[in-house]
Amino acid sequence: MKKFCILILLLAGYSSFGQSRKEAFKFIDSIFHDSACQFEIAEFDFPADIRDILLRFNNSLAANQDWFKQYAAHVPAGQSLPYDERFGITREEYGRIRNMDKVHPALKVVDTQKITILRENGKISFKGEGDGRILDYLEFYIDKNELVFAGDTIPFVPGINTSAAATAYGLSDGYTWRSEKTDAGKTLQAGQLTARVVEIDLGIHGPGNKPLLRIQYQDMENGVNRANLDLAGYIH
Repeated sequence: MKKFCILILLLAGYSSFGQSRKEAFKFIDSIFHDSACQFEIAEFDFPADIRDILLRFNNSLAANQDWFKQYAAHVPAGQSLPYDERFGITREEYGRIRNMDKVHPALKVVDTQKITILRENGKISFKGEGDGRILDYLEFYIDKNELVFAGDTIPFVPGINTSAAATAYGLSDGYTWRSEKTDAGKTLQAGQLTARVVEIDLGIHGPGNKPLLRIQYQDMENGVNRANLDLAGYIH
């Protein structure tokens, strides 16, 4: 199901969302104030017909990986992929899954992990378990209003440039940080591409007004995927 989440966000464009960086770090400080929290890992709960379309789409892309890498590499960041028959689904079906980010698929909790919150000298960091260990790479520097992931400072993105995840996950009063590094300007060969994408989304979700944290991390070296993660969860 995580692959389906990535597909939905890959197909979508960008939307308006978010406020100021100072407000973002006030929000962070307010939700990570205790010594520990529960991270309820959530996934999209797609209707059966949508799951069938996504499964056929995913299987077709898996069977045509080399073609798809080259196809996707030529689409500007933030734009959705144009339809192609090699997607393995009809144009109408493709239109349905492209619009999934606008209908806010329901989220269901599939696992819960305890996260230890470490606060020291204006820095908030984490110690997780299971899938929650991805939070070990995440650091918030409250005094400097900086977010660091895996050693890289990730820029805060003002509202007009934020990602489709805000819409797809149905977040409100939320914030986005994003970094995208690629050498696509040096090579057109998908098998030689080196790229790293990190996106962090944090906001309020659903009628229960629960804080939701989403982490996207993709790392490719010389055309080989080193990491491809898209994980979201409620914080409480």
